[in-house]
Amino acid sequence: MSFQLSILKILAGQPRGRASIEVVKQHLAIYYSSGPEWPARMKRIASRAPQLDIFGQRLIEREAGCWIISEEGKKYLETLEQLDRTVMQAEVWRENAQEPIAEQPPPLTLQLGMNVGKKCPASD
Repeated sequence: MSFQLSILKILAGQPRGRASIEVVKQHLAIYYSSGPEWPARMKRIASRAPQLDIFGQRLIEREAGCWIISEEGKKYLETLEQLDRTVMQAEVWRENAQEPIAEQPPPLTLQLGMNVGKKCPASD
């Protein structure tokens, strides 16, 4: 599912939502070999859509040599990403609400030694 979601994301980022299959493959290779962040994010978002079928649900249309994200695909992707943002914000809020409030250190006060009326040794 996360692989299919990645394809939706790639097409959504292309001019007019369309790309050749070769371009999609190049993007996939880059995203999945650039570290754990992309696969983890796609897996997390895809977990919110366990029945995702980009072709069966007509989220992507096929033409000779290229794929195009449909309007339904754009809406579906936007809904999934909004749901993910909402859940992630709620988790951050929940984590922050459970953290104990740290004591504030006492304010820093400076002790300035004022040598009023004394000459600076170098000025003699």
